[in-house]
Amino acid sequence: MSRRSLALPVFAAVVSACAGGAPALEYGVPSPGDVRYVLGDTTTISVNIMGQSLEMAQRGVVDYAVSFTPAPEGVNVTMAVSELQGTLSQPTGGSIRIDTDDVQGVLVFALDREGNAVVAEQPTVSAEASQLVSALTLAHSFFPGLPGHPVNVGDAWVDTVSYQGDEGAGARSETAVYHYAVLADTVVDGRALLHIGMQGESESSATLSVEGMSVSQRSEVDVEGWVLWDPAAGLMVERRSTASGSGTATVPIAPAPIPIRVNSTQTVRLQGR
Repeated sequence: MSRRSLALPVFAAVVSACAGGAPALEYGVPSPGDVRYVLGDTTTISVNIMGQSLEMAQRGVVDYAVSFTPAPEGVNVTMAVSELQGTLSQPTGGSIRIDTDDVQGVLVFALDREGNAVVAEQPTVSAEASQLVSALTLAHSFFPGLPGHPVNVGDAWVDTVSYQGDEGAGARSETAVYHYAVLADTVVDGRALLHIGMQGESESSATLSVEGMSVSQRSEVDVEGWVLWDPAAGLMVERRSTASGSGTATVPIAPAPIPIRVNSTQTVRLQGR
């Protein structure tokens, strides 16, 4: 069963779809089939311990080379890190720098027409870099959920994301519900694009081994943002999202889970077009 369903369709959109007017908003091999995306991520985690406020932050930019090839039910995707520059700051120590050498190998996964992912191959990622480059998160959340048929301005659909699994640096899981709506047709650099709004809620957890210690984090966040989609090329052009919420962190040196606040901003842009 598909994890996505169309909600509140506009009657005019149904008529247009039946007439074969608009292309289906779905995944297939785009044109071109080899592209680059640059992802920028800024995340802060605030901790209050015994009246003392501490803040940890991760900031990074990742350049991904992405290739699309045909699949029976959608498209196969291969993502390789071409360049990575990031910094992890800690309140009790110096900053940790991460770079391209922290990721070895490629991520390979399949997307069906609506964006449901099946991971076939994962890269090897250091514990520190896994906070910026998570194979499971990339496969299931880098690209938006799509309805799988034509849409017009005003149409909306719901995307439910649920996954769990192991990565080289630890285990990760997420359950989320995202609401998408086509807000407008727009033109950027001479290309006709769909402006798609997004909002939802996400609950995630991750467990990492850091300097020999098992560190786990759980959080629930509200997410909102938007996507620019090129329907003629079948490509995501840009995505921006912000998330804020709360959770807990568990470390061996603390007698109980530590309350945390999480805030993040992420932007993805298609390059070279």
